[in-house]
Amino acid sequence: MTVEKSKLAVSEDLKALMAEEKLTSLMEAFAKLDSNRNGKIGKSEFLDFSLAKETRHLTKRFEAIDADSDGFIDFEEFVAVIEPNYAILKRFRELDLDRNGLLSLEEAIHIADQLVLPLNSTEIGAIMKEADHDGDGQITYYQYLGAVARIGFQ
Repeated sequence: MTVEKSKLAVSEDLKALMAEEKLTSLMEAFAKLDSNRNGKIGKSEFLDFSLAKETRHLTKRFEAIDADSDGFIDFEEFVAVIEPNYAILKRFRELDLDRNGLLSLEEAIHIADQLVLPLNSTEIGAIMKEADHDGDGQITYYQYLGAVARIGFQ
């Protein structure tokens, strides 16, 4: 489609203000919205185009939230998106092998072994001491959360 071959009414002022390539690009964009080809974009054409675009965007978002790809967002998938610390809390629970709500030095050593971290028990103890603000030798969820925030990984 060129400006000269178009059925759109393009004023001489508009032609003088824009390069032909830019004007052609805008005319093509306009034509996508003008589905009945009457040279005008009606409210329903505008809404149909906008809703289709938004539907594609929301469909992608839905698919990202639907972690198990079953076509539904279950409550856990919903919480994982709405609650920003959910993944961290879930990981903490996985690492808390004895399920007492605390991470011990033994659990930290186990974690380091699982992650194949090049740390010995003394180094792990030093890291725990830094995170263990109350000095009880155990890491609470909130201390873990603070450490994750500082280190930047879970």
